[in-house]
Amino acid sequence: MMKENTQKLYELTVEANDIFIEKSPSISTSVGLMDKVLRKKGINADAVTVDAIVSKNRLIFILLDSDTSTVGIGLGNIAQDQINLVEQIALSSLNAKIIADKLITYLT
Repeated sequence: MMKENTQKLYELTVEANDIFIEKSPSISTSVGLMDKVLRKKGINADAVTVDAIVSKNRLIFILLDSDTSTVGIGLGNIAQDQINLVEQIALSSLNAKIIADKLITYLT
């Protein structure tokens, strides 16, 4: 079962992805959840990912177990196992439009 904050972030990201697709119909995306994968790597966190299929770019929204009120936003590539943190934002201030704006900023 998904943690409450992870579920909230996932639902907002799915809604934001729909907005993103309307604004950028030429970019195919996939929304995913990383929970067990990160823990197996020793990272105590859950994450929601949005992958741009063709460019292989990934935007990842990270919720650390130690601070579930803050979302780390990272940028990476599907083919590589490296994420660069680009910003942080309070989970309570996020909504679908803000996340959609992040998708437009980082995936287009």
